[in-house]
Amino acid sequence: MKNEKRLRIVVVLYLLIICVLGRLIFMIPNQRYLNILNIDDFYVTSCIVLLAITLLIFFFVKGSVGKKLWMTIFFSIIIFTISAVYFYSNLPQYTYEEAAKKVANAEKQKGKSVQLQIPMYREDKLGVGKESFLQMTNHTYYIYLNVDDKPLVFKFNPLSGQFEEVTGERVLEEYEVQ
Repeated sequence: MKNEKRLRIVVVLYLLIICVLGRLIFMIPNQRYLNILNIDDFYVTSCIVLLAITLLIFFFVKGSVGKKLWMTIFFSIIIFTISAVYFYSNLPQYTYEEAAKKVANAEKQKGKSVQLQIPMYREDKLGVGKESFLQMTNHTYYIYLNVDDKPLVFKFNPLSGQFEEVTGERVLEEYEVQ
């Protein structure tokens, strides 16, 4: 009986540790993308699925607590592996710097004089789109250029690489004031 209690405590501690370490799996690439990735969706979903499976194991699987612990470990590895593979295989194609270079190069290919202006603050670089569950990001990048001595702002989708010039929006007005 005493061993069974210890194993139950080990299971709870294991779940806490795996959930903390699982968070790190999704946080690693987030800095490169200006913290725009929806890591919470992937992390929380993984933890909820793991908790549900663990509860099912402990309430409905017959056998020792040790066997249940090993099953929990096995399923946690599978759940976080699947989540991590999906997460890393669907990262946005472009970081902010790569997006800025792509837009600048597109304008240069048109034979224009281009000077890239990178804002100091993260908030000036981002636009927020419509939120959706398990999508990598709902943000867009704002790319600021001086093209032939005229300030232009482009909205860039980091997932698809599509961009368009922004006209008449508040971002453009703030950029022209600076």
